[in-house]
This record gives sequence, structure tokens and C-alpha cells, in this order.
Amino acid sequence: MDPSRVEKFLHRIGGLKHACDLDLLIFFARHPRALVTSEQLASWLGYELSQIADSLEVLLSTGLLTRMLNPAHAARLYILDVNAGGDWFPEFLALASTRAGRLAMREALARRVSNAHSGPHARVARPVGALRRPQPFVVRRSPDDMSGVKAG
Repeated sequence: MDPSRVEKFLHRIGGLKHACDLDLLIFFARHPRALVTSEQLASWLGYELSQIADSLEVLLSTGLLTRMLNPAHAARLYILDVNAGGDWFPEFLALASTRAGRLAMREALARRVSNAHSGPHARVARPVGALRRPQPFVVRRSPDDMSGVKAG
């Protein structure tokens, strides 16, 4: 996969800035009408809730995604408008349908983020999977605590 081709392609798309933006666009390409909560998206895609909210706003502001609110439910209906993307959407689907294409786009976005945030106040959001998770533990009774337990 030619990195310069991918860079030009991402420049043509325009709005994508973070890997989460890309992952959400791929999700909605696979599920063009989805009734989901932001918490579900964060859980399924493995990003922090704040990053999901930021990326949803990116896709909503570009016109690629429409959000329908229902006050009775926490879930929102998201509708992908493939025509809003212009002529690049079929090429995006072809590129995103392969692992190599997705990795090339993620690497190009990571380079873009690292170039834009190379200053002293740089902050890059991490996927939830990158966070250190607590180790599981087992609670057992000591033999001294077994005085009131009857064997039967």
C-alpha cells in the first residue's frame, strides 16, 4: 500500500483526524442505519467515551452522518449518507475492506496527529484497550474462618 496514495486519499476526504473517526466511519459503512448509544460504540470500538463523542461530532459536521434524537430512549438513530461524501466513498469502502488498507489509513492518520501535536502541550487520546487494566484476584477463606461452616 503506497503511503503517499493513502495520504492524498485522506486529504481528499478531509474531515478525518483520528483513528476513532476512521473506525466510526467504517462501523457506519457496515451499519448505515444504527440505533445505538455512545456507550455501546465506545464498548464495541474500544475507545474512551469522550473520544467517541468527538469523533461523532466530526462525522456529523461533515454531513456524512445524521443523528435522530428520541427523548424516550438513550439510543440515537445514526444514518450514514453515502452521497454526502462525494465520489470518494466507493474508493474508501474498497480501501477499508482490506486489513492492509485499514492499517495504512490508521498509520497515515497517526502521522498526521503526531505532526499536528508535536508541540509541548500535545495530548493524544488513547484507545481504551491501551489503558492498564487491574489484575483479577480470588478471595478465599482462611482455615481459621471455617469454624461456622458445616460439612455435609
